[in-house]
Amino acid sequence: MDTISQGKTPHLPATVSVMSQSSSRVRFVVKSTHDPLAEDGPNVIRNLSLSPKKISAVYVYDQLGSQLFEQQCRTPEYYLRRAEAVLLKAYAGDIVRQSGVLPIVELGAGTAEKTRILLAEYARRGARCDYFPIDVDVDTLAAAAHGLAEDYPKLFVHCLGGTYEECLAVLPRDGRPRLFLFLGSSLGNMEWHEMQALLARISRHTAPGDHLLVGADLDKDPAIIDRAYNDAAGFGARSTLNMLTHLNWRYGGDFAMDQFAYRSVYDAGARRNEVRIESLARQTVTLRNLELRIALGESELIDAEVMWKFEPTELTQLLENAGFSMMREWIEPIYRYGIFLLRRQ
Repeated sequence: MDTISQGKTPHLPATVSVMSQSSSRVRFVVKSTHDPLAEDGPNVIRNLSLSPKKISAVYVYDQLGSQLFEQQCRTPEYYLRRAEAVLLKAYAGDIVRQSGVLPIVELGAGTAEKTRILLAEYARRGARCDYFPIDVDVDTLAAAAHGLAEDYPKLFVHCLGGTYEECLAVLPRDGRPRLFLFLGSSLGNMEWHEMQALLARISRHTAPGDHLLVGADLDKDPAIIDRAYNDAAGFGARSTLNMLTHLNWRYGGDFAMDQFAYRSVYDAGARRNEVRIESLARQTVTLRNLELRIALGESELIDAEVMWKFEPTELTQLLENAGFSMMREWIEPIYRYGIFLLRRQ
């Protein structure tokens, strides 16, 4: 019998508060209720004082930025989400056979749209599942959790609202192996040292026998990548430029939208797509709340986002360095997108 089918409810740490419980199978475990960017001002000052200047990609995801990104994901050019869903639908059974029917912990769960594919496979087997979605957006977690609980009668959802660091630290352990999900090519949206640091943190909160399922985009024809990030409808550009609107709102800024342009270029040699914001004029911008004045030259570029496109052997080495061993990989052949199943050593 699968251990998860035995009907155990995981013990929640005493230090974690249960905010609300609107159904018997959904609980909200909240470590942090504060705005995750509320104390980020020093990082903004430091990044905008660099050469080249930088804006952290987290400023894409305010309410409008998230909506624009969702629209970008539905464009014909943006293949990443569709390719990952195709793989999950085709190989959900193989994934579960390889890993077992395990409690699921998901980093950056969001709406849990793709996670439903695995949950449907669990339901097909008649198995109970405990699901621990992690995300800073508690409202999105709430909506997703209740929708999932309604659709899957044997699903128990334990929402952790906060940063990865906060939520992994309070993740309950009861000795059972777990399946960690890190989908959506999110790993590749970090600088290399950030990937290493996050994987090391995940490793510290896993145990031998735990599994990790990672989604990652792979190197391919640069034209395919270029079209994905320069979609004809302009949603990619608008979501990136919305970072400036976000900074204006949060820090009393005066970025003028018509004085900036979106630039996305794939560096085939480095195997990374680089998204930048270009200043169209010589100008000075003020973030009043941070007492920061930013001098920008005409055509000066501000680093905004990065998207690495891996080779499978390169990704394997990165993950193995963090203590995981590769079990299986599934690669969509047209767009060269992969999902990778690993086991904690």
